[in-house]
Amino acid sequence: MSRALLVVPHFWDPICVPLGISALKAYAERAGHEVELFDFNTIPEVFSVQRAYFDELERQFPEWRRWNAERNATDLLAMHQLVYLYGRARPDYRELVAEVLNVTAAPLETVASRLKTAPFDTLFAKLYARVGSIFQGLVASARPDVIGCSLFNSTWPATLFLLRRAKALAKGARTVVGGPGPIMGIASSVAEVSAFHSAHDFIDYYVLGEGEKHFVSILEQPELPRGILGGEVARFRAGGTRPDMQLSELPDPDYGHLEVSRYLQLSAASSRGCPFECSFCAETVFWKGYRKLPTDRLADQMVALSRRHGKDSFYLCDSLSNPILDGLSQALLERDAKLHFDCYVRADRTCVDAAKTARWRDAGLFRARLGLESASQRILDEMVKKTDPGTMSRALQALSESGVRTSTLWIAGYPGETLSEFDDTLKFLRENRANIYDADAWLFQYHPRGLAGSSTKLKGSGDAKARFGPELSRLARVDAVMVDDGLSPGDRLERLERFVATMQELEIPNPYSLTQWRSADARWEALGHAPRWSVLGGGMEATR
Repeated sequence: MSRALLVVPHFWDPICVPLGISALKAYAERAGHEVELFDFNTIPEVFSVQRAYFDELERQFPEWRRWNAERNATDLLAMHQLVYLYGRARPDYRELVAEVLNVTAAPLETVASRLKTAPFDTLFAKLYARVGSIFQGLVASARPDVIGCSLFNSTWPATLFLLRRAKALAKGARTVVGGPGPIMGIASSVAEVSAFHSAHDFIDYYVLGEGEKHFVSILEQPELPRGILGGEVARFRAGGTRPDMQLSELPDPDYGHLEVSRYLQLSAASSRGCPFECSFCAETVFWKGYRKLPTDRLADQMVALSRRHGKDSFYLCDSLSNPILDGLSQALLERDAKLHFDCYVRADRTCVDAAKTARWRDAGLFRARLGLESASQRILDEMVKKTDPGTMSRALQALSESGVRTSTLWIAGYPGETLSEFDDTLKFLRENRANIYDADAWLFQYHPRGLAGSSTKLKGSGDAKARFGPELSRLARVDAVMVDDGLSPGDRLERLERFVATMQELEIPNPYSLTQWRSADARWEALGHAPRWSVLGGGMEATR
């Protein structure tokens, strides 16, 4: 038997209980091991630094108030932390920070002249002192043989900090990371993953894709050589096959001693991968296929987790839930489960039948997160969205009239998008505002290999060029890129700014806090939509 400590570092929004580490714990403990879980994002003084950082960013660079920092500055925050951790003793530290913050590609001195590094450094110093202290206590208590961290764009610097510290705190303990990796798409590239792993000798194992079997192998083989496990890299190096398994083989997630009361929702998933291949998405590249759990099994799992933890609201961590909504709704209604859930839904013809969306609502669907992306038909076709603005509009109407909150997601600056095509999106917002609960826009992120459309739809969009200079790239150990398609970074940000201004004009909210959600609920009810659920206190509570 081995002992493991699995950690979600800061910053990862604590919307729902972390599912990845909970799934690993359940699988490993069924094999006879002990696994402790910890999430730094439920420590208020830790997670609040993200908000404090955005506030300081907006004080020094007020334009970020118009650029949706909560969505579009998270990668910037990660890169800034990385420069702080590994570059603050360098004589060019100020210039490196200025380069991180130079999102418009302006002359660097125009950014450096406005930059005050001290307030940011103070935030990070307090943050990492607190994180280091908590982590030291965790390691002392758990006495783990293996220490693992989730590796996402936003947790990247914290993961490196913790695992470097782990080697000093737990002599002989082995370390592991899992997840798609820093800078969207890294997990798709043999060269990038290998270079990243080689550059960080305190990371013993880098697990790509599905992690359960690899995690147990690490726990059961103390002499397992340091390396990359799973995914394309493993097949490239060893000619191996994927260790995919039927989802029905997996035990229900085990949240362990995570502070469930601090999350808005419980977590569950019906699938891995995605049945669609939108050109801008990394999901199908990362998972390499689509599998789903039988909906009866998912419903039983949700009922059991709800009873165990005393919460009735779930976030479904699927890429898209369209394939399972009918079956899950039937299963939940048959069980009289009285749960409610929130999930990603494609606004296609499966969502335009009012009787069907009402059935979803009756089963518990209270919020549909709709990746609309654009209202230009040409751009939708380029994205391989397999829908059209008319269908999107009818889906919004059917869902909202059924009492389902419609959270819409959009992309600004997709390669090749003309100003007229972007204006189609703003026109769509105006025409459908009464059926849009909220809207959130993000700047398109490019990767030459890591997106579903990298080798097809995006291949001819323009030349790829480095986002950062050589010194910053060497510090990060990752080569971030952007596409040069004639739209400058400033052009893309100008479109983002216009999107945000249009939302304000139309009074469409973009809530990121409970207070903002309450305000959004009030607007929704004022528009005549049924107040079936509302956000109250510290979690999602039904008002049926």
